[in-house]
Amino acid sequence: MRLPHTLAATLALLIAPSLTAWGPVAQAADAVNTSTAAPAAKAAASQASSANAAAGAAIQILVERQKKAREEAAKQQEDVVEINERDPAMRAAFQEAQDTLDDFLKVAASGDAKYTNLSMRVAIREGKRKEFIWITPFEADGKGFKGRIDNAPTKLKRVQEGQAWRFKRKDVVDWMYVDASKRKMYGNRTTCVQLSKAPPAEVEQLKRAYGLDCQAR
Repeated sequence: MRLPHTLAATLALLIAPSLTAWGPVAQAADAVNTSTAAPAAKAAASQASSANAAAGAAIQILVERQKKAREEAAKQQEDVVEINERDPAMRAAFQEAQDTLDDFLKVAASGDAKYTNLSMRVAIREGKRKEFIWITPFEADGKGFKGRIDNAPTKLKRVQEGQAWRFKRKDVVDWMYVDASKRKMYGNRTTCVQLSKAPPAEVEQLKRAYGLDCQAR
């Protein structure tokens, strides 16, 4: 299940939209050519279906909550703050992403097939507007990086999903990847900060569906 782009209006996009729940990952893992592959695939498919349904339900709840918040903010002529840079926890998440960026880049450069959904979240400015956008795929480009915008911006007018983008190391505020062998997502600290303010039951559904473990950094 691909995360719908309506999530761009929900907590500034929970995770990179190219990320899938465990259905496709389970299928890839169970495609090993063994005599027991078929039963394992059936079990994995059933588990993935349940995870997808739970994630979908939680996503819809969050989307509706954010939609209402935006409507209320529009009435009050206020902006909806998607990432609060003044939040000490968010600033700490930005710094941790910078401090651990080399470790992430080593994972990205390893070429190991078990590492999937490698993405970086970067600050993109357009005049006085600024938005935090996921970039994937990406690669080193001279003194910086180049990649593709992976979600539809909600504030920026001249930046579009799928657009080529160059950025510097200093622009990176977060990174993430999935270790398919462990079914666990690493990084994504900004999302963890955002989710800390959401209803626990809904958050737990999303964490289980996408393998996000905010304690294992």
